[in-house]
Amino acid sequence: MLERPRIINVERKPTKCPKCGSSVVDIIYGTGDMTEIEFMLEYRKEAIMGGDIIPRRPPIWACSCGCKRFRKVNPDGTDAPVKVKLLKNIHKAPADKINWETSMVERALQSNRHEVIHHYKVEIETELGEKEMLSITAVSGSDAEDQAMELVRKNMLGLNGSRCASVEVFDAP
Repeated sequence: MLERPRIINVERKPTKCPKCGSSVVDIIYGTGDMTEIEFMLEYRKEAIMGGDIIPRRPPIWACSCGCKRFRKVNPDGTDAPVKVKLLKNIHKAPADKINWETSMVERALQSNRHEVIHHYKVEIETELGEKEMLSITAVSGSDAEDQAMELVRKNMLGLNGSRCASVEVFDAP
């Protein structure tokens, strides 16, 4: 059986990979040795790392599992002009795009106590003055606050600070 080439020419970004069905994400160039996990933690976006060398005919999208890459072409098959995405031009997505869940939520679900689970918005400020708004599912405001402080302490938010100077918890709509 003939294997299709690893790079597929397309006229527009596919919604899913024709081989495995996974989502299709951007390829980010100028990333050095950065991994996809490091990129996701720092920029809060899913992407494939393209390294520092930009090919002459660069693919600009890839299957999220990495099995296929996609190069943009015109309807007549000629290369379309593209602007590759460079790491230096990427902006962080807001931290509240990620919904964090505490371990107490899992225990509440296992014991079928859905009524104790709530969604919170938690505003944090680190000792360096960095401010973020987080979305946290927890069983109480103090549980959400503990989760936020742990995320900062473990450097899970891509912030420079490692301590919360202030934490405010709000009920999410």
